[in-house]
Amino acid sequence: MSRIAAAVSRVSRRRHRTSVWAGAATAAVAAVATTLAVAPPAAAATYRYDCRRLSGTGSYSSPLNLGNVTGRTVVAVNCPPLTSGAGYANRYFGFTLTRPARVPSYAGASFVLNQVQKSAVNPSLSSGPYTIMHTGAGLWTYDRNGAFNGRYLPLAPLPGGRGVLAAGTYRLNLQKLDSPLRSLSTPWFDVVVSTP
Repeated sequence: MSRIAAAVSRVSRRRHRTSVWAGAATAAVAAVATTLAVAPPAAAATYRYDCRRLSGTGSYSSPLNLGNVTGRTVVAVNCPPLTSGAGYANRYFGFTLTRPARVPSYAGASFVLNQVQKSAVNPSLSSGPYTIMHTGAGLWTYDRNGAFNGRYLPLAPLPGGRGVLAAGTYRLNLQKLDSPLRSLSTPWFDVVVSTP
């Protein structure tokens, strides 16, 4: 009987460790989700720039330059709407990480949809010619009334348990994906890259 009791005790301890680990993992995921569930707040280490004064043209080969974003939140405010039509539905932003991203890090856009400008701003991320994350990996954020007010890509942890975004130079592509029949443009928006 004592062997059975000992075996039950070992199994019970394993289940407890597993449930504690699973609880911690769930809490970590919930913390990142909570961080992204509302638009990112301005913090002491937040650097704000006027989107229209950044160097670069916003094209694929000459992205608007956000610079080194390591250990800070960089916000490019007042970015003009993306509109339907070739060359106008995308805008590219370049940034550099000098060390791997830390949890929770993210990049994307905040915006306020309205009756005329119903199209969201959708992010994707690439490095050189390689796409690292498609728009489908983006997490939506909502205002207090439940309306969409942003879409962000998690940089740490990366989706699918792939670790964190490595040090390097990246291109954030913000795009209007909706048909012009739904909406001709996105609203004005802010670009946010946060890597604490």
